[in-house]
Amino acid sequence: MDQSVQKLMDWLTAQGGETLVIDKQEMKDLDTVHFNLETVDYRDAEDVIDEYLDSALILRGTGNTLNRDGELVPLPQLNYEIAVSGLQLDTVHDGQVELRTDRAKYSISKS
Repeated sequence: MDQSVQKLMDWLTAQGGETLVIDKQEMKDLDTVHFNLETVDYRDAEDVIDEYLDSALILRGTGNTLNRDGELVPLPQLNYEIAVSGLQLDTVHDGQVELRTDRAKYSISKS
């Protein structure tokens, strides 16, 4: 596992039991998720059969996202994935982390 991925996983693991606000910007689309984090797992792309699945951190718990009307709606699954291909950590503080991957830019903070 890449050192940056391990550092992000360690930070997320330390936030277990907390509610995190995850802002994800992918192209011109910005999504905000409020996620009650329980545990964090790592999925290695080499360990999966489906070729389209990248290495990722799998956040387990429950969450909600803001819809276009500004209302919180439940996430369809009990996890949230952050693909870690090309991961670059920009900022890591006690209460916040900012990162970029090949797919998106994230800001994750305690609510």
